Amino acid sequence: MLVTGQDEAEPDLPSAEEEDGYRGRLIRHRVKKILLMAVPLILIAGCVFYLYYRSQNKIYTEYEVAWTKDLPENEFSSYMEYGAGVLKFGRDGSSYINASGDVVWTQAYEMRSPIAAVNGSYAVVADQEGSNIYIFNETGCQGSVSTTLPVTSVTIAGQGMVAAVLEEGDVSYINFFDRTGARLDIEIRLWMGGQGYPISLSLSPSGTQLMVSCIYADAGSMQNNIAFYNFSEVGEMLDQRLAGAFPVGSTVCPQVAFLSDTRACAFLDNGIAFYAMEELSASEPLLPEQGPSYTYEEEIRSVFYNDSYVGIVTESSGQEFPYMLHVYNASGDIVQEFGFDFDYSSAQFSDYGICFYNQTELCMYAYNGVLRYRGDLGGTLGVIVSLSQSRLLRVGDQTVSEVTLR
Repeated sequence: MLVTGQDEAEPDLPSAEEEDGYRGRLIRHRVKKILLMAVPLILIAGCVFYLYYRSQNKIYTEYEVAWTKDLPENEFSSYMEYGAGVLKFGRDGSSYINASGDVVWTQAYEMRSPIAAVNGSYAVVADQEGSNIYIFNETGCQGSVSTTLPVTSVTIAGQGMVAAVLEEGDVSYINFFDRTGARLDIEIRLWMGGQGYPISLSLSPSGTQLMVSCIYADAGSMQNNIAFYNFSEVGEMLDQRLAGAFPVGSTVCPQVAFLSDTRACAFLDNGIAFYAMEELSASEPLLPEQGPSYTYEEEIRSVFYNDSYVGIVTESSGQEFPYMLHVYNASGDIVQEFGFDFDYSSAQFSDYGICFYNQTELCMYAYNGVLRYRGDLGGTLGVIVSLSQSRLLRVGDQTVSEVTLR
């Protein structure tokens, strides 16, 4: 057996106090490292929040006209916000004006009473009580239709499908056309003494659903019904493709609107009703269900909407403001209410706020109710398009201008 001169020494183990001190230093080091990383992130987040809050509450008092361009003169022209610019339509033709003020295309025609509708990048112009329909996208005319019966109203889907109401005595026909003007093998026949007379209709963005407001006589009184039709493949299993019907009694519904493929609303003469289209299963169609509804004691002055919000302006019962704005999201939840005293003729939503304007002045609010600007923009206001929070496209007086708020 091998014997060494001395036993091997055992290593010295740290005491409990030394171990606690080491752990404390390690924890402090880690905390310091985390703070060094977190503090800059907190400062950056704070700066972003401050800048966002400041931008959302920024108030403008002046304006500057960046440029002005002349437009071709047309008699009795109307304007609608469309695409990234403006649709100008009248008796002798239509034009698309982009955000740079350039006329992208012009389509000549002759109409006695032109009406128009837009949905995404598509637009339709028709001769009310006439027979001509033109279908456009942002590159120009995609198709036209000449009907055998007079047109009373039209609507268009986001992919270019058009639904038109044609009249023949006591019978109304809803015919459908694709973006090229070719008639589709779909027709809805409505009889005044049965289903009723259609006073408003709206296609969903995908073109697979139609919402119609009809009035009809029942026991000597006028009644109103909201009907939904489904034109997808699964809609074929439904009787006459009718997906649902909602009577609203003697209350008149002069306007209906699809906000998206799954959200819609009906503007009543005394309130609003929201609808949701729910898919029951992969093999069953989207069927409408009624959601929240609201009734107002005060008179409704105007309604407006986009794909995210619905606005209703009522007369105010208070003494401070003559008008009250009620803003709802697409699900029908109230998101904002406030009073105002601006005498407007047009109202619209944008990505940056709420605009009220008349021929000479603009009143613009943030979505949180902050008044951002009130005053003129140096010219007649036919339509306003918000290019950014402070940049606007102003069209009117046969001119188009870019205006920057300061």
